[in-house]
Amino acid sequence: MKFARTLSLAVFAFGALLLIAGVACSGGDAQEPDPTPTPTEAATATPTSTRTPPPTPTATPTPFDGAVARIKIPRFNVDAPIEELAINGRGELDTPKDENTSVGWYYIYDKPGWSGNAIFSAHVYYHSDPAPFMNLAKSAEGDEVIVAMEDGTEYRYTVISNKRYHRDDIPMGDIIWPKEKADYDEWVTLITCGGQLDSTGQEYVSRDVVVAKRIMD
Repeated sequence: MKFARTLSLAVFAFGALLLIAGVACSGGDAQEPDPTPTPTEAATATPTSTRTPPPTPTATPTPFDGAVARIKIPRFNVDAPIEELAINGRGELDTPKDENTSVGWYYIYDKPGWSGNAIFSAHVYYHSDPAPFMNLAKSAEGDEVIVAMEDGTEYRYTVISNKRYHRDDIPMGDIIWPKEKADYDEWVTLITCGGQLDSTGQEYVSRDVVVAKRIMD
């Protein structure tokens, strides 16, 4: 079944501008000046208290920047390889070439591990054969999603929402760049076909969108 829904390239260009506009600069930490000493009447010097040095900050590990390898949804026994996807020549989100076994990750958007919102898609069926997101619409809050990187690193997420949209009304900009996501949160968004078939019997009229939030160690 065809999954891709035509989207204006202007939407993606606008989104890119939003990402650029969201970048902010931060300055270094300023130290308070030492207090000015108060003169004393006594001739003898007043002992100076020893200042306790601040604790050494712990460096935050840099996320793995290699390939995204697999996605797992234990409840549905999904353990699928990842294909890196982008936008095709028709201005649509592309679909996995290995339709029945692979899940697509859109590398033009955020990457797992980097506190963004990584976008994935896959079929429910292809030529009547089951595909990785066959049961995605049954996802419930608390279900686990695991993204495995090429080096063996695994990021774990828990489902926080499951929504269905008509294909003509799906708010892709809000789905890719959700305003309600806190900057420090990390999400993955899984998209697939859903609902009934249209009059041609070849395409679903709805899209199921499942969002999961990273479980921080």
